[in-house]
Amino acid sequence: MKISDVFKNYKLMLWLFLIVVSILLIAPNMNPVGVEIVGKDKNSTVPLIKGDVIYKIDGKDATIDLTQKNYYTLVKLDTNKGIKYVDVNGTLGISVRKVKSSRLNFGLDIEGGTRALIKPNESSNATIEQIIGILQTRINLYGLREATFRPVYYGKQGFIEISIAGGSKQELTDLLGRQGKFEATIPIKVSDGKTVTLDKPYQIALQSGVLRINNITVRDNEQFTLGTIPFKAIIDNSTDTANLTATVFTSNDIILVYFDPQRSRIEPVQNGYKWFFQVQITKEGAEKFAQITNNLDRVFDPNVGESYLTSKLYLYLDNELVDSLNIVSDLKGQAIQEPSITGFATTMEAAVNEQRRLQSILRSGSLPTSVEIVQLDEISPKLGEGFLQNVLIAIFVAIVAVSVVVSVRYKKIKIILPMLVIALSEVLIILGLSTLGWTIDLVSIAALIAIIGTGIDAQIILIDQALRGEEKYMTMREKIQRAFFIIVGAGGTVIGAMLPLMSVYLLRGFAITTIIGVLIGIFVTRPAFGEIVKKLV
Repeated sequence: MKISDVFKNYKLMLWLFLIVVSILLIAPNMNPVGVEIVGKDKNSTVPLIKGDVIYKIDGKDATIDLTQKNYYTLVKLDTNKGIKYVDVNGTLGISVRKVKSSRLNFGLDIEGGTRALIKPNESSNATIEQIIGILQTRINLYGLREATFRPVYYGKQGFIEISIAGGSKQELTDLLGRQGKFEATIPIKVSDGKTVTLDKPYQIALQSGVLRINNITVRDNEQFTLGTIPFKAIIDNSTDTANLTATVFTSNDIILVYFDPQRSRIEPVQNGYKWFFQVQITKEGAEKFAQITNNLDRVFDPNVGESYLTSKLYLYLDNELVDSLNIVSDLKGQAIQEPSITGFATTMEAAVNEQRRLQSILRSGSLPTSVEIVQLDEISPKLGEGFLQNVLIAIFVAIVAVSVVVSVRYKKIKIILPMLVIALSEVLIILGLSTLGWTIDLVSIAALIAIIGTGIDAQIILIDQALRGEEKYMTMREKIQRAFFIIVGAGGTVIGAMLPLMSVYLLRGFAITTIIGVLIGIFVTRPAFGEIVKKLV
């Protein structure tokens, strides 16, 4: 076959194009050096963030073991951000992994990571499925995409097992430890004789610690509703005043959380970093905001030269105050549907993490019930390294075995070599495509080994059909077409057999990888090999 023939054949060009694209997607790093940070404890003083690389620790090549040692002095770190010095009393407080030798995404069983078992307070099938959906959204938005979820039942109690390849305990705890109940409140200070106007006027009577609203008695700390707005009353007996704290919107009112740079960003300010992002709320939530703010007065702040309303907007997450925002006077009585949530952190990393955590929780919504983390384990990547070595040996043995069988069958290097090249290119293309969306775990690698065998089997069909001399009345094109009829039929059978396995959690990776391998074979590598066979035979 001449080189010029390759450029004239679109099937061979497509095959070569996908090989080149796969190599670029995999981006092999032939000399990976150092360890990459995948997580940090809250008390860690290391001035680096997730994704940064440490090359040396006190002049020694950085390893996972060195990062877990106890230090009681000033530690020198050679990093991708230059030399850093850290005063440490104990461990560095970081979770790391070896710098990746490619962009391939390996599963928990190979790369290591974190596994958690959580217990919902209510464990019906519908509730567990809803919790899995919400947590999946949170984890994906937070950037930990290599996560798997599996419902587990012990008797009548349901649990959820979560595995995150490359994740840290701290990251997982931050995301699971929140039910995600979000509330925005505005307090209105009232006294005897004051009128609060909402859907209608409400007359306030407050004497001797007794609060009456339109002749309805409200006790201290009691929750009640005026119109469509929930309130909680806090009575101050010493001044005969009360705060009526209105909940203007909740998690159910959030339509959209913005992530674009115009409405979500971090800015350096004095002594730290300020972050903010906007959310879009329902019309009903905006109208509650308008009704409440219409009862507030305007006051001028000479320090900033701007007028604000006499109360703030308080933001709570799981009953904890996360932010309090001044309300500018221009918003009085306005139905605002895109308020901003802001915050402050002393470091850029803390600002990024806090902003991203809140965005992911608000975007995913609140859990239908509270959850408890009953088990949290960090899995070392060392175990996965041993698995990977064994698997690579298995692949090598499979290739050798296939080569021996093919050599015995055909005894011609010009036939054997293209068969092996096509088979290996098929694996390469599958690995390249895996970088776009799925994880390579042990069952996926088992599928790759199976694909090598089925690929060679299909190529044997092509070669045998082309070499059959008793059918001299058939052209080479017709022989190849007959072989493809057999190959497509066999491939359809394999895909049909794999579809039921996709519903089985432990075998899903095997099924997906096998199906993708079969489709690549039918549409890319088998046609390319067919063109090679036409030139060889």
